[in-house]
Amino acid sequence: MERRRLGKPLLLLATVVCLAWVVPAVALDTNVRIVRLSFSSGDVQLDRGQGFERAILNTPVVQGNRLTTRGDDALAEVEFEDGSALRLAPGTTVEFWELSLRSSGEKVSNVTLENGTAYFDIHNRMGDFRVSFGGQEITVPRAARFRVLGDNGEFKVAVYHGDVKVRNGDHQIEVRGGETFSLNLSDPSRYELARSIAEGSYDDWNQQRQNYAQSYTSASTYSADSYYNSFSPAYSYGLADLAFYGSYFYVPAWGWMWRPYYVGAGWNPFFDGAWMWYPQFGYAWISPYPWGWMPYRYGAWNFIPGYGWAWMPGSMWNTWMTVPMVSHPPVNWVALHPPAAPVTGAPGTVAVGRVWGAVYPPGSPAPLLQKTLLSADGTGTAPRVWRFTGERASLLANGGAVTGKPRVAAAKPPVRAAHPATASAFPSARGASPGFAGHAAAGAGHAGGHR
Repeated sequence: MERRRLGKPLLLLATVVCLAWVVPAVALDTNVRIVRLSFSSGDVQLDRGQGFERAILNTPVVQGNRLTTRGDDALAEVEFEDGSALRLAPGTTVEFWELSLRSSGEKVSNVTLENGTAYFDIHNRMGDFRVSFGGQEITVPRAARFRVLGDNGEFKVAVYHGDVKVRNGDHQIEVRGGETFSLNLSDPSRYELARSIAEGSYDDWNQQRQNYAQSYTSASTYSADSYYNSFSPAYSYGLADLAFYGSYFYVPAWGWMWRPYYVGAGWNPFFDGAWMWYPQFGYAWISPYPWGWMPYRYGAWNFIPGYGWAWMPGSMWNTWMTVPMVSHPPVNWVALHPPAAPVTGAPGTVAVGRVWGAVYPPGSPAPLLQKTLLSADGTGTAPRVWRFTGERASLLANGGAVTGKPRVAAAKPPVRAAHPATASAFPSARGASPGFAGHAAAGAGHAGGHR
């Protein structure tokens, strides 16, 4: 078979056309794994290597980070790539001792419980998952749900579903569903294995979060026959929130798009957020919207004339971006640019829009507030910067409030059809580039992260 090569002039033209429509993400040569702070209520704080500070919803959590829930009402949840979850009851501190990848691509996760009570909902695709406390180690060979208590020298593991293995010195004890393993660290050679589970104070909350994830993730799509042929169970964190807080719709000449409920043509997905500094990869854009994980780490945002902003998932999920991809921006669009690297002692978080300054540690300088003003047609002006000196409550640090009950209809992209039933209801995207161009471009500027 004869193979023909694309001529250099044509290749150059194609490159120029693509660059004219795409605002690229920041490229990284890294295999850093990130997991997600998917729920935050009360005084939840994260230490990224610079001391504890107020955590923002959807903050990336990486190897070496520590997360704590302070106070009697603080609750937190961390979602792993495949939708597995770690949930922290009040007064709990954990360290993500290891979040890495083997050369085979297998994920390695080791969470150290420093104190408190943590719930684990681990799926089949997490690879090598371990929990450590006081010299004891729990391994999770397959899908399991369990609770770990570690406080005042007491160590308990209650397994709700599946089974785990506890390494106690030279011995390894299997703890099955419906059983509780207990020991006192002052005499670790003696342990108890009971065929019952005592009710925990936060079992109901843990169950509610589990039900939410299961119900709305199933409303999304993992089907290989879907339009995008891209949603993978191995990288599904954030899908439940997309199903709960928004819906997909078909745009002629563009394809299937997603956008949140209750937003109009003048809404901009970058009105509110924060730039957060990580020693591993620099500044990353953080969106505090409850659904604000997947659309800012994968795929691309598109501005559709006559309708506004919408998100196209793209086709690659084993890489992620620190700066969100924007494909087909509006006229006079001012691209997102991370701040300069912070100097020693300066805050590592720059608030944007209504994420005022609650994320700063006490005694730090007043935060900068950046906001790009856009008109209803999506055109914008250069960012304006203000400095606030007073205390301002964060409106979105915990995900904000949702008015009304979100609909879950059309929560996933239907199988691609020649004439989608919803096409006639959508305003014409006359003059827009085909969806294929934006779809391909969204996968072109990913910033590395997973294998």
